[in-house]
Amino acid sequence: MINVRGKDMLFIEAHGHVWDKIDGRRHDTQTNKGLSYGKTLMGGKEIQFLPPEFIDCRCPIELMKAYEEIYGFDKVVLLQTPCYGEQYEYINEIISKEPDRYVTVGIPNPQIKESYLETAKLCLGDYKYKGLKFEAPDIPFDMIAPENSFVFEEILKYDAYCVMDLGWGDGPNDYPIDDMLEIARRYPDLKIILPHLGISRLWDPKEHKDYDSLKKTLSILEINENVWFDLSGIPMLVKEFDEYPYPTMGNILKVVKEQGAIPNLMWGSDMPTVFTVCSYQHHIDCVVKHCDFLTDDELESILGKTANKVWFGK
Repeated sequence: MINVRGKDMLFIEAHGHVWDKIDGRRHDTQTNKGLSYGKTLMGGKEIQFLPPEFIDCRCPIELMKAYEEIYGFDKVVLLQTPCYGEQYEYINEIISKEPDRYVTVGIPNPQIKESYLETAKLCLGDYKYKGLKFEAPDIPFDMIAPENSFVFEEILKYDAYCVMDLGWGDGPNDYPIDDMLEIARRYPDLKIILPHLGISRLWDPKEHKDYDSLKKTLSILEINENVWFDLSGIPMLVKEFDEYPYPTMGNILKVVKEQGAIPNLMWGSDMPTVFTVCSYQHHIDCVVKHCDFLTDDELESILGKTANKVWFGK
């Protein structure tokens, strides 16, 4: 629980990560290998992927549990991603011990049908994960091509979530929002989760005048009501022109509220990579202490109620 405005509220981390070791991939030719002191080797280039305190580039569940105790998280969504690499065995062990506290998703390769179907059966059928997660620029595929309909039909078969990261950059495979809107139209029963508010080019300072891309992303609710978003990673997106208490976060949330999408929004951080620009406490405070325009009910929805319904079926 978290106490906000004198009221105890359910608090769920709806976008966290843990892993035993980094061994991921980006695109067909790039890999992400953990080095030391938070640095990784990505695409042949050494980058500061994590704060230097991550000496061995591991992010174990014990670290998350410590944060749970400090900040009062009641439950955590442990999202896997190709960038970190598949952690099925590690996360299965975590969930087996506390199935009511943690959930996760699988990370299939939609470029190869046979492999995809095998992963869907493993993750959704055998492991009972909540959904499958895709990274539009990392492992790109043509979402609306008829030959790729199996990607979404298989998710529908298991009544699972399609978790789609639409991309953080300006590359040819980033932010395929028109295709995403078409998928929402084509499959009205498909349950979709868009992390980072669909990114919506929020890294671009020009977007912060009218938020046209964000409004376009939120318009998906007009054609499919089974869509949810999370707030994770926003400080990383706006780090070039904003700083704590991240007034941009408030501006974004005002747009979400104006568009009637607060009931479809979940708080999440994208820990631990977000710690390169802000602390966990700052990521929490910029919403709970600096968004006075949100009502108590809206805050309660964002902080835990919606995530509890979406991810934990409560």
